[in-house]
Amino acid sequence: MLGNRFAGLLSLAVLGLGMLIFSPPAQAEILGDYVTVNACNECHEEHVASWSKTAHARAWDSLKTQGKEKQSIPGCIKCHVVAYEQDGGFIDMDLTPEFINVQCENCHGPGRKHAEGEGEGPIISKPAEASCRACHTEGQDKNFDYAQKSKLVHPQ
Repeated sequence: MLGNRFAGLLSLAVLGLGMLIFSPPAQAEILGDYVTVNACNECHEEHVASWSKTAHARAWDSLKTQGKEKQSIPGCIKCHVVAYEQDGGFIDMDLTPEFINVQCENCHGPGRKHAEGEGEGPIISKPAEASCRACHTEGQDKNFDYAQKSKLVHPQ
């Protein structure tokens, strides 16, 4: 009887080892529709180059200068990164550093379908003032002038 139990356990161990040896390696699942400025740069180099000269491109640094505690307040973080609390967006600096700063997708929406559709997928070409006002609130940016400031996002 003990021999049968041992044989059964040995069979399970061999089966488990076989699964480890012959199973394909695990890969991380890509969640969400966010692709970062790097994907946008493949087709929109001129826009990305102009964006890189703006304060949006350094939004995380501006949060860092306000103190370490600001980098842990969700209400602060959400305006300095891409897709905070969204599937596939910023989690933290260790796991998703590629999502820091205010990038294309903050204003133009998630870019995966657009990028995969070679520019045919949905994208917000001209973001409305409400998009900016999500972060540039009266309390945060009292003198925000959409007509004036929107010209600075992609300077010519």
